[in-house]
Amino acid sequence: MKKRNILIILSILLYTAQLLAQKVQFSQFYAAPLVLSPSYTGLIAGSRVVLNYRDQWPNIPGTFTTYAFSYDQYFDRMKSGIGISVVRDVAGTGNLNLTDIGLLYSYDIMINRFWHVRPGIKFKYGQRGIDITKLIFGSQLTLDGAPTSGSADHDNTLAKTGYLDVDASALAYHSRYWGGITVANLLRPNQTLVGIGNESRVPIKISLFGGTRIPIKGDSRKSHEITESVTFSMLYQTQDGSDQLDLGAYWKKVPFTLGLWFRGIPVFTKPSGYEALDAVIVLIGYEIYDLRFGYSFDYTLSKLNQSATGGAHEVSIIYEFNKNMKLKRKQRQVTIPCPDF
Repeated sequence: MKKRNILIILSILLYTAQLLAQKVQFSQFYAAPLVLSPSYTGLIAGSRVVLNYRDQWPNIPGTFTTYAFSYDQYFDRMKSGIGISVVRDVAGTGNLNLTDIGLLYSYDIMINRFWHVRPGIKFKYGQRGIDITKLIFGSQLTLDGAPTSGSADHDNTLAKTGYLDVDASALAYHSRYWGGITVANLLRPNQTLVGIGNESRVPIKISLFGGTRIPIKGDSRKSHEITESVTFSMLYQTQDGSDQLDLGAYWKKVPFTLGLWFRGIPVFTKPSGYEALDAVIVLIGYEIYDLRFGYSFDYTLSKLNQSATGGAHEVSIIYEFNKNMKLKRKQRQVTIPCPDF
């Protein structure tokens, strides 16, 4: 019976994870470029370190927290970007967790003097687990509802599983426009925690993203000389029969960035029991020399209720260095116009 209880509870947790937390998502997704797409590897002519932290629904016991770290570098002679990324996501009182470690590569192809195409790929190792010692099973409860002992008495040999996977992407960009696609979980690995003979395949996820930047002040042909601009962008995601559209805009006047986003607009499907719109997101960013800071807050609009969830807080830090490296003249003519935050 104890074994059966473990299997039932873990199956429910995994089913919930597939629906709600299968793939890590940041509100400031352009401030987590290597999480969004391998094609963003080597985005700048130099080196870059990115740190991200997200605290979702802090008013709910066992909150959802996500941490991300990435480093990438552009190599001009190879016209390539190489990077590494580490993502850690922890959800619920049972610490249902996901660790994603990836090696990323992108290659820059110049179509003409205005347009570039950048394919990318990510090889990753994923590990999903749960802390069984934090769970209480029905066989442990007495008539008054109090647990008789900690769940450490239960079989905890099924608390972790690892797998290999691959993501692929492509990005086309101009000095003012960009658009791309990422196809994640190409190998559809088995992430089950309930032992041999059981399956919980990770569904393939497709992300479409793009936008345009409209310069207000500065030289539109030279990205680093634009001091004021407005950027409109979108992110559409579909996975396992569900989809979501995020739309937003940024206003940037060096050194400040302000943004407004609407997240969770279903296009073809509508999750049962939820409003069409999930949240509105406000953002503020600041840059000083080679450092960029971003903070955003998600205000919940769905039936989950803002006062019950507490929304979500997100912080991003980007540090760029080695930007004085020499590039070929033709490689400097076009820079990716994606927003900084």
